[in-house]
Amino acid sequence: MKPHERILAVFKREPRDKIPWNIRHEFWYLTNKMKGTLPAKYVNMNLAEVCRELGASWRCYSGYFVENAVEVSFNGDIQITRRKINNTLITTIKTPLGVLKEVSKGDELGLSWRKIEYPLKSLEDFKPFRYYLEHVKVRFNYEKYERLKSLVGDDGIISYFFPRTPLQALYLNYMGIERTIRFLFRYRREVEALMEDIINYNDKFYEVVASSPIEILNLGENIDSRITSPKLFKKYCIPRYQERGNYLHKKGKFIHIHVDGYAKPLLPLFKEMNLDGIEALTPKPVGDVTLEDIKKSLGDEIILIDGIPYLYFLPSIRLRDLEKFVKRIVSMFPDNLILGISDELPPPADENRVRLVSR
Repeated sequence: MKPHERILAVFKREPRDKIPWNIRHEFWYLTNKMKGTLPAKYVNMNLAEVCRELGASWRCYSGYFVENAVEVSFNGDIQITRRKINNTLITTIKTPLGVLKEVSKGDELGLSWRKIEYPLKSLEDFKPFRYYLEHVKVRFNYEKYERLKSLVGDDGIISYFFPRTPLQALYLNYMGIERTIRFLFRYRREVEALMEDIINYNDKFYEVVASSPIEILNLGENIDSRITSPKLFKKYCIPRYQERGNYLHKKGKFIHIHVDGYAKPLLPLFKEMNLDGIEALTPKPVGDVTLEDIKKSLGDEIILIDGIPYLYFLPSIRLRDLEKFVKRIVSMFPDNLILGISDELPPPADENRVRLVSR
């Protein structure tokens, strides 16, 4: 079978010749290329060619270090300007109802960013933000998709990260963790009303992408139980996943969620989500769960996507520990595993370890 067929077979619960090996290596590739530390044989290769040479398949997310087939624009009376000063990016959103400002700090290469100032700082900011949400336009660009498809071929899949559901979007995109929690306690009615506006904003993405050729979709999120307690997860997240799962399943899509944080308190709730799989549910020593914990919570019903903690690809970790872990996870999840790196190949990694897993 080709990698694309093999991955789809897991989602369809159909027979396949072996367990898929599906990685995200973009950050490793680009960081080392910009630093001049990319192994010489890869310098003139693109991302797809490197993945093939390593014997793995590529999980290519539209818009993640590649062009985005999902195009976003806003009506003419919204003006978005971006100003870069050294490694600081200042984004200003002007609307008829007010101005929002966001500041992000980049790493030395400008490949990763973290927000140091969120756009929503007061209840007054809700008005222009609501206007911004209401006036989004989403379009699927089939030409860009075909270029991505031509690049990846059958040696992987093209997927897409949806905008985060309301609570996670407020945490990570719009307000920050502390302010979101504080506002939920002080202004619950106003925040929950804004969450409904974020749902309506997200609907426009779902409507467009649901009719696209992309077969496997990711709800994004970056769940971590240290900021999203079981109580918050059950109240604000699970109903959204159930709604999205129902909608996208009717459209013939497969859906998974990106966890990528501590998750042990949430494990009993995962079967309620109405999703096909969980990406980057990372075992110890990086996460807080064991393979036995994951097996108990997912059973054979939910697909585990990734599974190998990224640190096993670092030169400082013994090779036999990587081999032992891979043999163990493969034996424990023979029918519901898309093997990958939780959640990406890190820049200091030894790429020969990817090749080892491929063999």
